[in-house]
Amino acid sequence: MRNLIFILYFSFFTLVSEEDLLSKISKILPAGLPINFIEESSIPEFYVVNVANNQILYVSNDFKFVLAGEVIALNNGEITSLNDVYESKLIKNIIDSIEADESIDFISSNEKFKLKIFTDVTCSYCRLLHSEIDQYLSNGITINYLAFPRDGLDSEVYKDMVSAWCSSDPKDSLNKLKKGENIENKDCNNPVDEHFRKGSLIGITGTPTIILEDGRKFSGYIPANELIKILESG
Repeated sequence: MRNLIFILYFSFFTLVSEEDLLSKISKILPAGLPINFIEESSIPEFYVVNVANNQILYVSNDFKFVLAGEVIALNNGEITSLNDVYESKLIKNIIDSIEADESIDFISSNEKFKLKIFTDVTCSYCRLLHSEIDQYLSNGITINYLAFPRDGLDSEVYKDMVSAWCSSDPKDSLNKLKKGENIENKDCNNPVDEHFRKGSLIGITGTPTIILEDGRKFSGYIPANELIKILESG
């Protein structure tokens, strides 16, 4: 079980140049560890450093301490995972960088919410989620599918997903693949590789992974009625 660090108050800290900050933090982290972003954290006199595949570290502003693990903020009786906050920030930035025409979309006629869902056409829980697509659409939820072939970029499922994205009717092709049917092999300039790379960057390891508009991430299948309640509760 991960250690929990409880934070009870907030403060500000002195300004450091971006270049100097990056240099100092890079020196105390393992060589070659990718840094996604650095900013002042809600922990007094600590920076938050988002590294690698959306992992969170906290570095003291004197660069003598590094905290790793779940950090919980207590504020007027409210409990917030700071890790979730900083993970969601990267997720939202990455997801927002994906062009609208890169996804296979099932659009609600009375749209109230949009979900980005990383999917694999051979994943049983992805197929179960897709079987409830009409329930999502009727409740004002648009589904934007992104590709995440779990077996990697040299797999048969990767080829199937490329074929779906390159199809003249991607929605129909995706429907067929999720029913276990075959589709015509196709190839074209497609976003499947980039979806897989960006999904890995934000810490996705399995499917389905559901991304809300604010960057919150839910891993695994959630029944449509439960997810609708989550969305409507904010």
